[in-house]
Amino acid sequence: MGMKRRFWQITIAIALVGTSVIAFSFYQLWQNVRETASIIYEPLPPPAHPVQVSEKKEDMELTVTPEVVPKEPKRPLTMLLFGVDKRGADPGRTDTLIFLAVHPEKHETLMFSIPRDTRTTIISNGKEDKINHAYSAGGIPSTVRTVEHFLDIPIDYYVKVEMEGFSAIVDTLGGVTVENAFAFDYEGYHFPKGSISMDGNKALAYARMRYEDPEGDFGRNKRQQQIIRELMSKGKQVSTVGKLDTILANVGNSIKTNLALTDMQELMLDYKSALEELEVLSIRGEGGMIGGIYYYLVTDQERKRLKEEIEQFLKKPVSEAADLQEKKGSTLLGT
Repeated sequence: MGMKRRFWQITIAIALVGTSVIAFSFYQLWQNVRETASIIYEPLPPPAHPVQVSEKKEDMELTVTPEVVPKEPKRPLTMLLFGVDKRGADPGRTDTLIFLAVHPEKHETLMFSIPRDTRTTIISNGKEDKINHAYSAGGIPSTVRTVEHFLDIPIDYYVKVEMEGFSAIVDTLGGVTVENAFAFDYEGYHFPKGSISMDGNKALAYARMRYEDPEGDFGRNKRQQQIIRELMSKGKQVSTVGKLDTILANVGNSIKTNLALTDMQELMLDYKSALEELEVLSIRGEGGMIGGIYYYLVTDQERKRLKEEIEQFLKKPVSEAADLQEKKGSTLLGT
């Protein structure tokens, strides 16, 4: 009897020690995640001239405020992803500009790339210039406010990634596999036509190539979108949530965002359904020379079309019950 009691006492003691070790490990993990999240967190300053949205603002699920506020669960949101290429003492320019609108109730995400040569007003200095010069003119705030002005749509969140961070994200998530439209060589890598799997450095080269692409910057935008799709697909997997600490640790020195840790968790857990369906838009325009400099010129009509597309996407979906009630009302009225 004494032996049995001693056996259970030892077993319970081992279990308690094991539980304590696991609990401490999770605590340390959580502390590491919190610490890195605080390092990369950089809120935007209030805009000098807040973006004015459509008069039908009551139809939208988007709240415009000059400060970052926590999002209510399942509300649509807008996000700007941009990659910055820094070389030497140069402050850098945005190599990639991708706009996302995420609508969890519709289980859908809207995405489009903004060509880097797009001519627009740079908010930080008031000059007409290429949109990718906004970063060198005023950093993150200048980039976000310039895109907001160009689209006339407020942006809830931004994620700025330096190219080294992009490579680290791809590696942490186990690489990416894409369907390559044509064979090419770039930065010492060979990219055959067809399905190819890539690590972070190779994916970065794949996303950067422009001059050998028959479509130029548009072809590069398509390849960048391919990789973003793959990363979004991996990001919605439950297993990725457990890698959040590794992802943050790997990119801590090369990423900035106004997403707080709670926002990141919410996106990974509550918004993953919106990644099931991806709608891709294109910005229509044409190339032209102004003052001896090449620009991508987008008309006011095209900007208005984009704004309306985004606003329509962000609207709350009509429920089946409300739709049925509306039909009944129309029948009673004889319409």
